[in-house]
Amino acid sequence: MNYGKMLLAAVAACCLSLPVRAADEQTLTEIFEEIPAQYIYGISRDELASLLLKGLKGVDGNLAVGDDGGRFTLYYNGKVVRSVRKPEEDTAAAWVQVSATVLDLAAKVSAKAAEHEFELADLALQEAVKSLDKDSKFYLTPEDMKAGRQKHRRNFAARMEGENLYIKLGALNINTRQNIEEALHRYPEAKGIVLDLRESPGGNLSEAVDTADLFLDEGIVASRKSLSETVYYNSKDGDVSNGKPLAVLVDGGTASASEVLAAALQEQGRAKVIGSGTYGKGTIQNLIHFSSGSVLALTSAFLYTPSGFALQNAGVIPNVCTFAMPDYKDIAKLVEQPMRSKCQPEKRENSPLELDTAAFLLKERQNL
Repeated sequence: MNYGKMLLAAVAACCLSLPVRAADEQTLTEIFEEIPAQYIYGISRDELASLLLKGLKGVDGNLAVGDDGGRFTLYYNGKVVRSVRKPEEDTAAAWVQVSATVLDLAAKVSAKAAEHEFELADLALQEAVKSLDKDSKFYLTPEDMKAGRQKHRRNFAARMEGENLYIKLGALNINTRQNIEEALHRYPEAKGIVLDLRESPGGNLSEAVDTADLFLDEGIVASRKSLSETVYYNSKDGDVSNGKPLAVLVDGGTASASEVLAAALQEQGRAKVIGSGTYGKGTIQNLIHFSSGSVLALTSAFLYTPSGFALQNAGVIPNVCTFAMPDYKDIAKLVEQPMRSKCQPEKRENSPLELDTAAFLLKERQNL
């Protein structure tokens, strides 16, 4: 007698009309309402349900879910537990019922799934998010999200380098604009300004806009496009530096809001950008807080430069590309080279070539 088959048959029979647990129902409802409405790359409820249920394999490697287009089939140890038909109506409520049924079945046959039955939807989603884009992240708790944030050595530093004010922005935050203004007042003798954004992962979009606004006389700083709207961010009239020549240093670690800042100053003709290609993170993640306590940072919008160029996977192409160059080179010949159509990203935070090149260019502009 095959007791394994008998057990699976018994489980399938008793689960023909499983109730939906309140905790799972609320979380699943939020999943099927929020993610399809916000995910910038687009995802149907059908596709989302398939990813979610296949995520059960991350809870227990013996679980698997097949999708033949019309049904989901749950397997345990390679044997069929039960097939569940997909809903005829494409509503969040209908997909919640189907998904909850499969999750409940999984908890009945898998001891590992049963251990986490009240967070099974969260754990399945955690696995499913890995199949979305590289920038979307899932956190079981808000504490996990805080722990995952990159820590920086120092977010701001300013000093004189020769005749120019050198400003290092390790990251953009609510203090960046004020710190730059204070540095400009502290060093009025500066003839030019160098903004060093090498290895700067960025910050919030609003911080990039506020920082760019310091040096721009009106104009578009960036735009953000989601599934529902396009928003333009503009600078106000007034350049706090009174038009002092400006250079921006970037490298492969320059990302997100820092790329927005560099691109805005470059395209508005306010600064020359020097370094390697940048990281190419041109997306915004919206935080979805689920009632279970988990958090999803979901990619919900693309970022564009003032000219409408998409930053995602492309980054900022510098005016002077220093990719794979030694620290010492004929700078006069380097700056005479035409701007490249491509410049590979590279870690160059400690390279002196960019700062030397900036000093050369700023000197040229000061003599105009």
